[in-house]
Amino acid sequence: AMISIGEGAKRETIRQIEQLGTRNIFIKAVALTREQTAVARERLSQGLTAADLQRIENGCDTVEKIASLREVRASMIGLPLEMTPQVVACSANYAELLGVRISAGRFIAPQDLRSRNLVCVLGSEVARQLEGLGQPGQFIRIGNNLFKVVGILTRIEHRTGNAATVSTRNYNEMVFVPQDAAGVFDSPDPNRGKTGGNPEQLSEIVIRVAGTLEVSNTARLVERILDVAHHHIQDYQVVVPLELLQQARRTQRTFNLVLGAIAAISLVVGGIGIMNIMLATVSERTREIGIRRAVGATRRHILVQFLLEAVMLTVCGGVIGILCGLCAVGAISWLAGWQVAVSLWAVALPVVMSFLVGIFFGLYPARQASRVDPIEALRHE
Repeated sequence: AMISIGEGAKRETIRQIEQLGTRNIFIKAVALTREQTAVARERLSQGLTAADLQRIENGCDTVEKIASLREVRASMIGLPLEMTPQVVACSANYAELLGVRISAGRFIAPQDLRSRNLVCVLGSEVARQLEGLGQPGQFIRIGNNLFKVVGILTRIEHRTGNAATVSTRNYNEMVFVPQDAAGVFDSPDPNRGKTGGNPEQLSEIVIRVAGTLEVSNTARLVERILDVAHHHIQDYQVVVPLELLQQARRTQRTFNLVLGAIAAISLVVGGIGIMNIMLATVSERTREIGIRRAVGATRRHILVQFLLEAVMLTVCGGVIGILCGLCAVGAISWLAGWQVAVSLWAVALPVVMSFLVGIFFGLYPARQASRVDPIEALRHE
């Protein structure tokens, strides 16, 4: 049960990180406090802008593709009150870099950006809530403008709360519009990190690096470029999924060591109990040992007999433990909603360990039984 729960957590962590792309680098705008905003204005830092995108594209030879995203403030008509989709303006290659797929229609095209077309792509949940209006070719009102629906995204499994290890966007409840069409939503906004005021301001930049080996060096170079351009103001955050993945694997190895230590203590305690039971069994069956030796059994026969009994005891206990563990895993998954993964080695390892425990802790009692003097054993009451 412990191995399966740990394996499920590991797979969920790796799935979330790999969903971001191991060759991608994310640069996210950070909302500043009032004091930090005052310092940023003094140092003439404009936050994350389109100029940063150009600086990165011109300064990093290892950048294969680059995309940007900008969060905008806009309301939609026709949705339930409890649902507030996030409207974002993005470049045409954003979906490609994030691996987002289209279930119907198409994503935003370069022509939409050049012509400033008022088109949009809906997340699967937004399209479902809009019903008939959430289909390609229909028109929906976003803010004070009509946008033509040109595509619907494929539904993506999204986890929130404590189960989410990394922060990922819920694409199912998002609406994408062309980046150059975001100007229709702009309104003066004095707050840093919010859309409005500066039309060049961005919420996120995504970089696709040419090769996995260049990701770490490119990330450091990007941090250096932004640090100089922003005059040492940390109004951005650089997130490298590859480094998160490596950190997650290191954490998992540490978790496995802790898990192994707990299991080892349990095995030692259980093994000592088995040894005591087998020693008591040898004492109770001393006369039986004498009779067997009298009819021709050798010390080796007695050793094998008691060793097999110890192994059968531990293996049967291991099998029962596995069945109980599978039931516990199912109950935890159902009641707590945690993702678990029952792998082959999670079942095979306990069986092998129970077999080894039986041999290790059953060997001493078996040797004690084989060394009993047959004459004294026959006289034993």
